[in-house]
Amino acid sequence: MKKIIVCGLISFMLFSITKLSAQEGFLRVTSVPEGVSVEVGGKSIGKTPLLTTVKPGKHTMKAILSGYESETETIEILQNEVTLVDLAMEKQKSKSVATSRKRTKTGNVSIITDWTDVDIYIDGYKTSEKPPVTIKDLSTGLHTIILVSGLYADTFKVLVMSGKTSVIKKTFEDEKKQKRTSLFKIEKPILSKTKLAQIEAKRQSLPANIVLALAKTTEKESNIILGEGESISVSFQIKKVGDKEWTPKEVQSKTKEEESFYIEKGTYDIMITYSLFKEPVGLINIFLGSKKEKIKEHKETYKKEFKPDTEYSYLISYDAVKGFSFNLEERALNTVIE
Repeated sequence: MKKIIVCGLISFMLFSITKLSAQEGFLRVTSVPEGVSVEVGGKSIGKTPLLTTVKPGKHTMKAILSGYESETETIEILQNEVTLVDLAMEKQKSKSVATSRKRTKTGNVSIITDWTDVDIYIDGYKTSEKPPVTIKDLSTGLHTIILVSGLYADTFKVLVMSGKTSVIKKTFEDEKKQKRTSLFKIEKPILSKTKLAQIEAKRQSLPANIVLALAKTTEKESNIILGEGESISVSFQIKKVGDKEWTPKEVQSKTKEEESFYIEKGTYDIMITYSLFKEPVGLINIFLGSKKEKIKEHKETYKKEFKPDTEYSYLISYDAVKGFSFNLEERALNTVIE
């Protein structure tokens, strides 16, 4: 009797789906934890886990849960198809009383150059700013600022004082002219030991570049072998030896397969967590409430020394027999320093 009721229910659901899907698409939202309030186009559509019909097109979806960071993203609903959204809510960071009462002293740095296409690095980390610009709210103390434009780079040690603005002025055009002049000389000038030491000191202050990438698949050969409905997520956490805070980075199959970032030279603790997930396949499994499950996880930790002006590429692979692995390639960037 139970089996007949279930089949009848599924037939009724499929009939209803066919009738509704002629004009609308479907949105299914799951979350960890459950009970997240979901809004689409500014209107509440319920709490997770939920399944509802939505008009085809692009919509703004917002997820809200007390004690967690809210999330907003753009989703696209296609007619007669199910759009799946799996949320992993992050808890709000608590602010201690001591932190809220203490006011950090900050200052500013203005950077002026004759070239506009200049990358700015502050203490080993690349910023999104381009000169002329005033970078505000830097903590007081000594900071290392590197300006890079094409084949040219220069390093500055700047003392930031509370409530004041320090100024850096850099003329790249003079260096470019000097380089052009040197091309007409028959003899190559010999750099003094002092100049060589200055160049090496600048190179030692350049950051290292870290690249995380899932191995690309081809028809002939594949380093990422996944079954139907399977996906992988790789969490890469890094912190300098002696620091307390980890810097998390992540790559995922089907979404973000590559990540690149800069760090200052030194020895780091690294923690890599590999996860294999299985997602529901087919409309019946989706409507019966099947959830995305983690079916395999592997974690490894180690220490690594990163050199300045060097690129480290982590190529991550997976197959059912060998499991997870990565190949690390190291390449000197050889940034030209004048």
